[in-house]
Amino acid sequence: MTDQPEPRRRLPRPRLGHLALNLLVTAYIMGVLNTGVWTRLFSQFPDRPVNVALFVLAFSALTLLTLELLGPWRLQKPVAAVLILLAASAAYFERTYGVLVDRELVRSVFETTPTEAQHLVTPGAVLWIFLTGALPAGLVFWPRVSRVGVWHQLWRWPVAVAASLLVMLSALFMDYAAASSTLRAHREIAGSYQPGATLAALVRYGKEQFDSGERTVLPVGTDAVPGPQLEAAPAPVLLVLFVGETLRATNFGLDGYDRDTTPGLAAREVINLPEVQSCGTATAVSLPCMFSPLTQVEYSRDGFLGRENLLDVVARAGFDVRWVDNNTGDQHIAARFGWARVDETLDPAACETECTDEVFLPLIEQTAATITRNTVLVLHMIGNHGPAYSLRYPRERARFTPDCQTSQFADCSREEIVNAYDNAVLETDYVLSRAIDILQASDRVTPALFFVSDHGESLGEGGLYLHAAPMFMAPEEQTHVPMLLWLDPRYSAAMILDDACLREQAQAPTSHDMVFSSILGLLDIRTEVRDPALDLAATCRREDHA
Repeated sequence: MTDQPEPRRRLPRPRLGHLALNLLVTAYIMGVLNTGVWTRLFSQFPDRPVNVALFVLAFSALTLLTLELLGPWRLQKPVAAVLILLAASAAYFERTYGVLVDRELVRSVFETTPTEAQHLVTPGAVLWIFLTGALPAGLVFWPRVSRVGVWHQLWRWPVAVAASLLVMLSALFMDYAAASSTLRAHREIAGSYQPGATLAALVRYGKEQFDSGERTVLPVGTDAVPGPQLEAAPAPVLLVLFVGETLRATNFGLDGYDRDTTPGLAAREVINLPEVQSCGTATAVSLPCMFSPLTQVEYSRDGFLGRENLLDVVARAGFDVRWVDNNTGDQHIAARFGWARVDETLDPAACETECTDEVFLPLIEQTAATITRNTVLVLHMIGNHGPAYSLRYPRERARFTPDCQTSQFADCSREEIVNAYDNAVLETDYVLSRAIDILQASDRVTPALFFVSDHGESLGEGGLYLHAAPMFMAPEEQTHVPMLLWLDPRYSAAMILDDACLREQAQAPTSHDMVFSSILGLLDIRTEVRDPALDLAATCRREDHA
């Protein structure tokens, strides 16, 4: 008789009820993946543990409500697994960089490039998300769940949802005055709650994308015409508009930093604006906002997409408009003109790993050598984009050492991180200085250069790193940005601009709101949409000399 193989023993699977599994998942999410909420609550109520307990109960009930609402019947386990993964991912970036998830951060994630994204996928991130996210999400599928009949489920599901909602509201209303005032004044508490904050951001982003489909674009500046000075310029005007990336004023030499990170610009006759506030803390907001006719107070994504912008007005006045990108794209600003991305054919030496902004210099030379009409050349820089600051500059120009050579900040000291960041600032200084020299040497153009950073960066202040903090809690390091202007003497003479007046005007506090009207004013484009109050050149043109 042939011996039968002994049956393989399987690890026994526990059996749980639907509610029991949801309670376990809720306990895990709140206990392990919401330490940011606990920290902020204890900071807000150091001597009132009852208030901390009420908030934790409310957030726990909200988590249970989410699980019950989104995961009825056999959707329970997949929904619970997804929520754990979302919460674990958000918790990692909050713990590591101090970043809270909101709609603009979600937009940045969806609109980033693969190259940019890979710098955030560090071994530390993978290990954390695996241990606290993927592994627990997998364990959700281990126990057997006792499923009640279909008819039983039809009344159990709404009852469970209603009960969770009742517990949440009861916890909040037990001390409504403290709850309402805290949530209004300290939105970062709700902003750190996971997975709720991430789900809300995803919903807001999805709604915005759905609403921003085919739409009628309102014309802007239909009356735009070249002014008399522009028409009389002795050679085609070439304005090179550099849009910087993640460069904060705090580390910008011209703005008073104790390190000389802008030696090249300091040696050239640039007009520096030391007090500029950004429209947002992420490229997806600041970039379209500064090109929009809308001010920061008026700005919305829908408002921007629903009307023309600065490039449309400039083109209407007869300019050739070009956008060349070394970053995440044009953010729909050049939608009606098209845009190009840099590649190594422009300068192979500048693109050994990723292209540094030095790759723009041959392009400026080519444009100045072949120009036949007034031109605005917009160059979107990679600048100081983190966390891989060391990729933004060549090793031979690294002045501040030792510098962090990895995108995993945990492997570097804060001094090394700042050194790498400052070396990247030096690279922007090098590129802008070389661009000025190229423009100045050309006898075929009437040249000018404008530089503005889209937003700043946190480098460990208050436990924050990187950018994209919600504006209600954004520190100055993320909103105070450099902006400067260089005008060739030929340009100043042609446009009859008073240098001393411009320098005086530049000292006043201002913001990204100034970009739209100032570019139009500096180019002598006459249109009703140019706001003289936001035009740096409005009172500095010597009209009586025309």
